[in-house]
Amino acid sequence: MENSIRQLYRDQKKILDLIRQDSPGSGFESAVRRLFGDKCKGGKTIRIGNREFKYSKLAKNLLSFLPARWHEELDKAKHAWPGCENWWAGYPLIAMVEMRVNDDGIAGFLKLNAEVGPISDHKVRKGIIEAIQTAATEEGLERIQFPTGASDKGRLYSRFLRENSIALSDIRDVNDVEKKFTELVTGFEPEFELVASVVPLLVR
Repeated sequence: MENSIRQLYRDQKKILDLIRQDSPGSGFESAVRRLFGDKCKGGKTIRIGNREFKYSKLAKNLLSFLPARWHEELDKAKHAWPGCENWWAGYPLIAMVEMRVNDDGIAGFLKLNAEVGPISDHKVRKGIIEAIQTAATEEGLERIQFPTGASDKGRLYSRFLRENSIALSDIRDVNDVEKKFTELVTGFEPEFELVASVVPLLVR
């Protein structure tokens, strides 16, 4: 029966997509508002697990934010990040959780990313990437891995988290989305802390 339903979905995807447009959407936005509040504004601080985070922006299925410790240290030299003024929160680093949907339109997953952004000064950008990667290697945090060529000239965006997704059985289940969101973010506390320890060196 399950195979028949999946085949029906594939055969009638266009029709089902139209139906789904009129049906209740995912639970992502509702879960985010439970965690960050109904009236989310840039810079709002909330606690998830043992860490505080600063809200940045909410798109349809994507939330950007900064661990509070990143924000505090980066803010000490905000003028030093030319090229990032209009990028997310205006800093050279950002974190984000994105919800993606599987082909069946019901199941999906949350994916956590952290990214070094479009800093105009190539030497500064390269220095940030190398400092984070070196510290991660020294601490044995293998889930921090930059892609090949991340610090090359001309590169603007470099994500660096791996093994960074968690499954959702039903994207409409707000309780499950909230639970998995929290589980995903708190599970990366060591990586967030490592980057926080590197940021003061970058500022100096």
